[in-house]
Amino acid sequence: MNNTVENNPQHVENLNSIAKLEKSGFEGTDVDISTALFEYGLAWQEIGNEILFVYGIGVNDNGEYIQFDRCSFSKNIDVESEFDWGEFEEVMQFVGTTLEEWRKYPLSHKVSDLLSYYGFENVFGSSYWEGFQIEE
Repeated sequence: MNNTVENNPQHVENLNSIAKLEKSGFEGTDVDISTALFEYGLAWQEIGNEILFVYGIGVNDNGEYIQFDRCSFSKNIDVESEFDWGEFEEVMQFVGTTLEEWRKYPLSHKVSDLLSYYGFENVFGSSYWEGFQIEE
C-alpha cells in the first residue's frame, strides 16, 4: 500500500481545514462541521470498516476547541464491552434515553454520548502530542 499523504485519510494534512473535512464527507454532532468541531469537539467519517473520529483536545479562553487529535474504531466494536468500565445507566440519565434505545444508535452517536459524559481521554485515550489545528 502506498503510504503517501494523499492515500492516508488519517494524516493531519488531510484533516487540517474545514474545507478538506467537508470535501472528504465528514459528519458531526451538528450539521455544520465548523460548529461540530469548534463547539462540540467531534466529527467523524466512515472509511471502510472503521470510523475515523476527529476530536477536540484543547480549548481557548472562550471554551472553543482549537487543538485536535484523531482516532479510529472498528464499526463492529461492542461499545459496552469495549468500555466495560462505564456506568451506562448514568450515561443514559445524562443523555436522556434508555439503554435499550441507545443500543440501536449508530456507533458515532454512542461515541459522542460517551465523549460528552467521560471526556476524550477516557474514550480515545491520552493524546501525547500537542495535536493539530483546523483552519476555518
